[in-house]
Amino acid sequence: MNTFVRTSCAAAVAATALLLSACGGGNDDDPTPSDQLGVLTVTGSTVDGLNGVYGDGNINLTDVDKKNPIGSYPEVCTFRFDGANRVGGSGQAFGDIRYQPDATSVYEAFFTFMDREFRADDGWSDVAVVRDTDRIRLVNKTLTATDGSGARVTVSGVIPMRPNRPSGC
Repeated sequence: MNTFVRTSCAAAVAATALLLSACGGGNDDDPTPSDQLGVLTVTGSTVDGLNGVYGDGNINLTDVDKKNPIGSYPEVCTFRFDGANRVGGSGQAFGDIRYQPDATSVYEAFFTFMDREFRADDGWSDVAVVRDTDRIRLVNKTLTATDGSGARVTVSGVIPMRPNRPSGC
């Protein structure tokens, strides 16, 4: 009986591992390949080596999810992206974007260029959520490093969104 239990447990563990690997490791929060192009151009960086174009093909995306947390944080539509490889160099950009349902501008976002995270100190009201083309559009948006260093970049470009979004997103 003891051998039967061990064999059954081993088979169950193997089956679970196989199922998780088939669906991407069991973490559906990781961006997956999309057929949508995205590009970000960084200029005016106060950090050496960050200026350049990020996005040499299709961008990896998560699905857009609607989250309504408890507390004072508002309901948001949120998604993440990665795979925006630097053109002509090494490194990549990735990020986390949040906007309120039915809003035309971003509520909050974090962009990382070559392992350095940035956000907007002055808000995101000038960054457009363009639902009819499934895009987030930035034009000369100044971002500040989240590490307290005061480092800044200016970013322009488009980040795609998956078209199968929840109502209002």
